[in-house]
Amino acid sequence: MKTPIDLKRRRLLKVSSMVAVLPVVGCGGETDSSPSLSQPNSLPPPSGSPSSPVIPSAAPKPATSPLVPEEQALLLRYDQSAIESNILYEGLPVGNGRLGALAGGASNIEALYLNEITLWSGRKDIVDLDYSSTGMGTYLSLGKLYVDLPDHEQAASYSRSLDISNSVVRTQYNVAGKTYNREIFSSFPDNVIIARFTSIDGGTYNGSISLIDGQGMVTVGESNQALSFSGVVSGSGELYAAYVMVVPDSGGATFNATNGQVSIANCPAFTVILAARTDYSGSHESGYLTGLNPRNAVLADINAAAAKTYQSLLWGHVSDYQNLFARMDLNFGTSSAAQRALTIPARLQARGANPALADPELEAMYVQFGRYLTISSSRGSMPANLQGLWSTTNNPPWMADYHTDINVQMNYWLADRAGLPECQLPFADYVTGQYPSWVQSTRNHFNDAANVNYSNSNGKVAGWTVAISTGIYGSLGWDWSPPASAWYCRTLWNHYQYTLDKRYLANIYPVMKSACEFWQARLIRDPATGLLIDDKDWSPEQGPHQQLGITYAQELVWDLFTNTVAASQLLGKDADFAQTLATLKSNLYLPKVSPTTGQLQEWMSDSVVGETGHRHLSPLIGWFEGERITLDSDPTLVAGVKALLTARGFNSFGWGLAWRIACWAHFHDAATCYSMIPKLLNYSAGNDGVNGTFANMFDAYALPSNSSAFQIDANFGGPAAILEMLLQSRMDRITLLPALPSQWGTGSVKGLRAKGGFAVDLAWSSGTLSSVKLTSVGGTRTNLYYGNASRAVVIPANGTAKFDGRLQPVSW
Repeated sequence: MKTPIDLKRRRLLKVSSMVAVLPVVGCGGETDSSPSLSQPNSLPPPSGSPSSPVIPSAAPKPATSPLVPEEQALLLRYDQSAIESNILYEGLPVGNGRLGALAGGASNIEALYLNEITLWSGRKDIVDLDYSSTGMGTYLSLGKLYVDLPDHEQAASYSRSLDISNSVVRTQYNVAGKTYNREIFSSFPDNVIIARFTSIDGGTYNGSISLIDGQGMVTVGESNQALSFSGVVSGSGELYAAYVMVVPDSGGATFNATNGQVSIANCPAFTVILAARTDYSGSHESGYLTGLNPRNAVLADINAAAAKTYQSLLWGHVSDYQNLFARMDLNFGTSSAAQRALTIPARLQARGANPALADPELEAMYVQFGRYLTISSSRGSMPANLQGLWSTTNNPPWMADYHTDINVQMNYWLADRAGLPECQLPFADYVTGQYPSWVQSTRNHFNDAANVNYSNSNGKVAGWTVAISTGIYGSLGWDWSPPASAWYCRTLWNHYQYTLDKRYLANIYPVMKSACEFWQARLIRDPATGLLIDDKDWSPEQGPHQQLGITYAQELVWDLFTNTVAASQLLGKDADFAQTLATLKSNLYLPKVSPTTGQLQEWMSDSVVGETGHRHLSPLIGWFEGERITLDSDPTLVAGVKALLTARGFNSFGWGLAWRIACWAHFHDAATCYSMIPKLLNYSAGNDGVNGTFANMFDAYALPSNSSAFQIDANFGGPAAILEMLLQSRMDRITLLPALPSQWGTGSVKGLRAKGGFAVDLAWSSGTLSSVKLTSVGGTRTNLYYGNASRAVVIPANGTAKFDGRLQPVSW
């Protein structure tokens, strides 16, 4: 990831239009007219706009509630609303993988900053590495939704929270002796964002709801209770549409849709339903866009949601969410009463003021918050980008792209480890959907004369690779990154290792094979050793270009060939090609330890030295997350890895700390790992140039401008690294509690996943393993390791096995 933001800021496309003005009607009434939505650069409306239903105030209740009770739920607590200008750092995130929002929570105006993860600018199949909003493209803001309640400005007893056990944002306050409540969530099963406004003791609402298009289109009234906008993204031609409906409980409310707003008066309770979609397909074969009006799907979402009771919407959402989130439980011990009483901003500041004082519940919450963000930003659509799902502008840092030299890979360290394998699939879908474009770009342009830093000197080219930055239309940005194809394949292969899903493996195999073909064409002979080395390259993101045989590439190519041979054998195909890869692998140059520094060399030449404490750990990819170098490897090589890791230092950006913690965990160094966790949790206000964590628990990335940007990778990588402290796995071995710090002396974890196809429950007391339970999720054989103890395990598919702290069987 680049340090400075030196990108030119783009202006929003502004298109003026007429606004429909509709008459006032009573609660639940039908509109008297159906205004045309035809306007410049907007989508024509289909027939059949939704009516304005009423949510019954006394809906029949299902038998049982799926909600975790408040006293048991994991809550991020606040005693102030977000400042709107800082909503990216203070707003609370909701998302269903595709449709997300940041909620500000002010008593007098609820601000929701909206995102749809496929809303992007740019051109298709860009191959000139045009890293701009009009070239490779940038992630765009969907818009804003405001609920303006001017009578509620003078509020008392204010509180808000993000309930990550139930995936709901809540706000509560008192005005004039009345108590008001809000609940906001983004539903995966219903494809909508819901905001519910109630009063428990007779309070009423007066105000307005407005919807603002992030691309400058004018919002129009659909009915007395509904607003919409639609448009076409300039350049890409991507179609988008959004629709909001305000649904009152029975009785007492009047509505008026005028000047792009829905007005409410004397309303005891109401629900806001928002839906939005684009025509993005994710497929190179379809040109990435369907050309179908997304408004049709939006109206279907709205109509279906509005036909349900609020309780049905909430319980359906919570039940669906908990099907994923509740798979893992984590206990690092009990925090003090004083720590528990603090709001999140105060708790982060207290943690930073005294790094030696553990706050185990906050540290466990940090892991679970990463899981919450995974479910909320990577499900059923695009993978999480550089900001996950949440952005507030049309010019986010680094385009909120997919960075291929650590950042998007780190986004997917957590999903499988944390029992969320479904949430890895958007990354796989992204790669399989994009890679035909990457094959075409590689074939046509990788050996361009302009590509002096990376082009293949032998003139050959095949398969695919990508640039350091990728967009969503097959487009590339910034600079070529040849080893990224191999690292993408490592991320794909990881999921197979956890799930043993051969249908998935068959789906990703062509991508892996094509990446191998790229490297088969690219490798050249080193005249000094006769071994195969990477052609001209760069060790991200430092040192000189045009270096041969960089460690980063050699390790990733070794990894790619190893895994593709395994995939070929598992699928029973391409035996001759697999043999060719095995031969190439046996002829690869493997990195050496410097005779002068004792460190693993980043480059083939010992004389090439970059920044000693550089943020990237690229040459250590064979240690983590690769699998070539282990503690059982040649001691000189292991010592070289440790010497390089030590030289890189113990301070970095959030993702750099996460990478360092994971690497030190593989040295079983609990104290060093734990020493960096307070740095991950270091409080940043957003305007202080501090690395760490914002008030809303998003990762803070310090910028030279004395400010901090939001970058989500550490929110996934940090929790994943912590889980590596508790469990490490390969296809044939599971190592238990390899780096357990003394600060978590007694605790437990349930639902961890291990490579080889297992779920693992652990408990420990006074720093010592007390029990372990292994459940097959496809695997049947592995080897358990704890300290000096080991045990071979054979269990039936979907069966379980339990052991005590000495790995002796308890039950089979």
